[in-house]
Amino acid sequence: MTLFQAMQRGALALGTFALVTAGSVALTRTLTAERIATHQLAYQHRQLQQVLPQSLATIPVAQVLESTFTLPNPEALGVENDSHGWWVSDQSNGAVILPVITRQGYNGEIRLLIGIDEQQRISGVRVTQHQETPGLGDDIERNRSDWITQFNGLGLASLPPGGWAVTKDGGQFDAFTGATITPRAVVNAVHQALEYAAESPLPLTFKESDR
Repeated sequence: MTLFQAMQRGALALGTFALVTAGSVALTRTLTAERIATHQLAYQHRQLQQVLPQSLATIPVAQVLESTFTLPNPEALGVENDSHGWWVSDQSNGAVILPVITRQGYNGEIRLLIGIDEQQRISGVRVTQHQETPGLGDDIERNRSDWITQFNGLGLASLPPGGWAVTKDGGQFDAFTGATITPRAVVNAVHQALEYAAESPLPLTFKESDR
């Protein structure tokens, strides 16, 4: 075997190895992305019940998932066209669940589910996806702290306009030590969702006497 033939064989072997490796990496990435998306969706489904009022919290997730409606003007919530919310009710109570995306986070998008009852009060807020800094911004997760629960029961009129901000900005909501951008983004998103609910034609009829 000549030196040139040996070099050709080596190059062919190296090229074949590179193709196999690239294919394996691409396949692994595809399978992992699908698995991650599935887990994220399942996590979101579990969170749906957690943002409902206590009176509706025992409604099965399957029933909640079937109670969808197309969001009017979804861009106001930061979501795409044809996005949907959830409308959950029984004989005496009702609530909507709105998906909200804020892009004001420190490391990009923060995705939330926000429940709003018939009195236009927050029944619950949960973060379903984010990329905030572990140990700092991730305190917006319910399993990390109870910070996210301070919105429960609040409506637009519960605070003056300037109150819907973190304390550093003169508002009513504490920031995290070393992290202000993340809680600021969430506070703004919750306030935005309340304004959206007040101004949009949602399937839930809010009680006029309680506005």
